[in-house]
Amino acid sequence: MNSPQDTASADHQEDQQAKSSGKTPVVRGARACTVCRAAKMKCVGAEDSSQPCQRCRRTGVECIFERHRRGRKPGSKLSEASKMLRRLEKGLNNAKLKSQTLESSSSSMSPTDWRVRRGEGRSPGPYSTDLPPLNVPTHFDGDDRADPKLRSATDEEDNESEGKQDGMFPADLIRRENQRHSFFKTILNPSHETPIASIRSDRSNSTTSSQAPTSSTLPPLKDPVAAGVLDESNAKVLFDLVFLRLNPFVNLFDPALHTPDYVRSKSPFLFTILIMAGCKFFKPESFKPCQKLAHEFAVRAFAENWKSVEVVQAFACLTYWKEPEDTRTWMYIGLACRMAVELGLNRYVSPPPPNETELQLQERRNRERTYLVLFVHDRSLSMQTGRQWMLPEDDLVRHSANWHEEGGLPIRPEDVIVAAFVQLRRIAAETTDVFYLHKGIPGAAHTDVNKEVLLRNCNGKLTQWMDTWHHEMRRANGESFHMSFLSFFRLHVRLFLNSFGIQAAMSPSSRSTPSVQALSACYTSAKENLYIVSHDFASMSMLRYGQDSITVMTAYSAVFLLKV
Repeated sequence: MNSPQDTASADHQEDQQAKSSGKTPVVRGARACTVCRAAKMKCVGAEDSSQPCQRCRRTGVECIFERHRRGRKPGSKLSEASKMLRRLEKGLNNAKLKSQTLESSSSSMSPTDWRVRRGEGRSPGPYSTDLPPLNVPTHFDGDDRADPKLRSATDEEDNESEGKQDGMFPADLIRRENQRHSFFKTILNPSHETPIASIRSDRSNSTTSSQAPTSSTLPPLKDPVAAGVLDESNAKVLFDLVFLRLNPFVNLFDPALHTPDYVRSKSPFLFTILIMAGCKFFKPESFKPCQKLAHEFAVRAFAENWKSVEVVQAFACLTYWKEPEDTRTWMYIGLACRMAVELGLNRYVSPPPPNETELQLQERRNRERTYLVLFVHDRSLSMQTGRQWMLPEDDLVRHSANWHEEGGLPIRPEDVIVAAFVQLRRIAAETTDVFYLHKGIPGAAHTDVNKEVLLRNCNGKLTQWMDTWHHEMRRANGESFHMSFLSFFRLHVRLFLNSFGIQAAMSPSSRSTPSVQALSACYTSAKENLYIVSHDFASMSMLRYGQDSITVMTAYSAVFLLKV
């Protein structure tokens, strides 16, 4: 085997010979062109260097193959921290390039003295038809039109789940169907095509040194208000809009605690992230400048080892309403999970301290809520991608069935959802463990498992879960959105778990008969899920505010129905 020095020497000699002979050196040394490599998609149709690939032909750009200079000097090795920091810096460089044209044109709005009241308009009854209206004044310079850009349903890194061709993980199934059929390329949003000039510019910027200077030499970072992107009054408006439209999907924040002044004083990083999320939907002209600031905060937080519950929340929120081309969900959630454990956010307190003040109670539950939401997100990602989860069941998770009742009265519907989803993920993990998804080979035939009995028991638990938490949501005076939200996630878990009962029969070469019970459960679950999205969420004007996991689950239901 040739060493890296021998390979580099051979490449240099080839280039010199080509120059001396007057021929243009052949740069075909990679398996994918620059466009496909940047999109992280398979390069098809360019087996020889004489023809462009299908993607470049379709978009009308030049198909270029650049030779890889793989490897480093012998004995050198990047640490895990350096690898992660380089990925963060690459994201920052991309954000800087995209926001250069916006910095000169973005301007702040005139100050206003109004603020939308949180919770105004909520009906005391358990079945109101919608969440509180936005009530945005006419002089608020925002844009609440439909988002013209669909989120990608397969934005996780494709190469992480390759090799499980027979699996029914949502990310795998959607990715394969998206590659096979042009119909799915239209429905599920084709990959973003980056111009060649941008690819080269990004590559040149990403080669800068990842060595971070000391904190004493770094200038202080500014949040969007301090940077002049928008004023305080509009920042407060965006906060209220985030709580009315975005927080119901993530259930991570308490409006009684997370006021704009409280969040800004605790963490300019989290303050910037929430303002960025609000701008994405309600003030899009300020989104790119805020996104640039958010990525600068993320790089600084990692480089300087910032640790707090607000930093954990900020890294988690970077994944909820990200851009389709951003594939750092797994990395950010992993960082947030590890930091949460290090900070002791999973500490179970029973009974509560006797002299606990109202603020102390809110902050303690804020820490517990953050960990429980991370637990749910971690298990959800594991189910979507087939990867191992990071957070185990500890005392806080095992005692979370009544967590929503321990915050005093009235019970918050958002806390009911947090407690309910923790129990839902525990049911899902209990079933997938029996199928050896994390202990053996995915998709292997386990003859010692009676799938009919296992799935019948699982479906019974899911039905009981729905009855229990619909009752708890009525106690909390939940809106119709919250009821549909609970049903949506329960149906997705039911669809995924029952798919193990028909996997063998769905193989083209298989002659086995699928389980009628599993097939019926999958069909009804997928159909009802699509109804909730197209009817319930759409009629409440909430469909466009969901995070990417809603898109993935919806696409999985559609692909599954068409596949069977």
